[in-house]
Amino acid sequence: MYHLVGKQVRVHLYTKDAMAIGTIEGRVADVAAKVEVAPGIKKDLALVVDIHVPSEDSEPYVNSGGIENEGWFAVQDIQVLDEDLPAGWFSN
Repeated sequence: MYHLVGKQVRVHLYTKDAMAIGTIEGRVADVAAKVEVAPGIKKDLALVVDIHVPSEDSEPYVNSGGIENEGWFAVQDIQVLDEDLPAGWFSN
């Protein structure tokens, strides 16, 4: 997972009901393995910073703690932005 640190990424955001609601982009600053996100559910997480919302008319991203432009996200929802890969392919 540490190969993600420093990479520019796109995060695919979902509701609690697993419906896609959009994307944000930023840089991975840290990772954490097997974090318990709910009783009995563990996920690998990445701290994404310098977040911007690709849509021109969107407000800045604010996480659930009220902090702007950073947040922890499941690695499974992250797409590394790499010019060498075909558009839309996940490389993590």
